[in-house]
Amino acid sequence: MFEEYIWDFDGTLYDSYPVILDGFMATLNDYGIQADRREIYQILKEKSSASVAEKYQLDFDEFTKVYKKHEANDPRIPVSYPGTKEILEAIVAKGKKNYILTHRLVASTQELLEREGMLHLVEEIVGPENNFPRKPNPAALNYLVDKYQMNPNKTVMIGDRTMDVDAGKNAGVQSIFYDLEELLEDVAADYTVRSVEEMTQFI
Repeated sequence: MFEEYIWDFDGTLYDSYPVILDGFMATLNDYGIQADRREIYQILKEKSSASVAEKYQLDFDEFTKVYKKHEANDPRIPVSYPGTKEILEAIVAKGKKNYILTHRLVASTQELLEREGMLHLVEEIVGPENNFPRKPNPAALNYLVDKYQMNPNKTVMIGDRTMDVDAGKNAGVQSIFYDLEELLEDVAADYTVRSVEEMTQFI
């Protein structure tokens, strides 16, 4: 169905939100803010980390620095969702390609993929080091489309947040809302999947 698969990483390929959410709660606590955990999670999924900082009128760059310290001090290592490796392998086996577009550092993303023997399944990872505007701005997606001469109708952006879907739409490619938790409603993606198994129909 598609030829080029551009994946979000955290919350899509990897179950990293427990670490991320704990880091956000600790960061807010450093600012003297007692926030509701579920509410923060909802904001992260519906919008972005920048929206959390904005809600409490905090400087996003400074907020991010504090958060990164908490994340670095967390001994837990995120792991992939069950079935992730098999999906990526199935795509490659059919001569198609995987890419990752993430707000996580490229080096960190590479390390996590390498731990589980998946790095070779990904053509390129685009992250903050590339200095593109954050999703849903389409600049990073446009870079991949242009570099690899992708056909937008055969290219799909896959992610668990509204910003991933919006980034895909803004870049003129197809979009899949990867909703493993069924947390969000009314996300205007071209397609929605509720499980890893459902992804097989798009390969």
